[in-house]
Amino acid sequence: MSKLKTVYDNLLPDVKKALQTSARKYSSAKRLKYTLMSKLMWNELTIDEMRDLITYSDLESWRLNSYAFMYGENIIER
Repeated sequence: MSKLKTVYDNLLPDVKKALQTSARKYSSAKRLKYTLMSKLMWNELTIDEMRDLITYSDLESWRLNSYAFMYGENIIER
């Protein structure tokens, strides 16, 4: 039986690396990391969690399109 992948597991490598770096510095980023580990689907994330992910993963929100927010395009692996 294979393990179900969480949102954290599906993050693109550069996004995950930036989040891990932030998690070492900030407790709120560490909480976000564990939150992402507890969610199986992108649509389970709240707007606040998406905002924090953008902040702590060094993503540039102005480069993200509506599909990034709705489906995690260019943030998670498909």
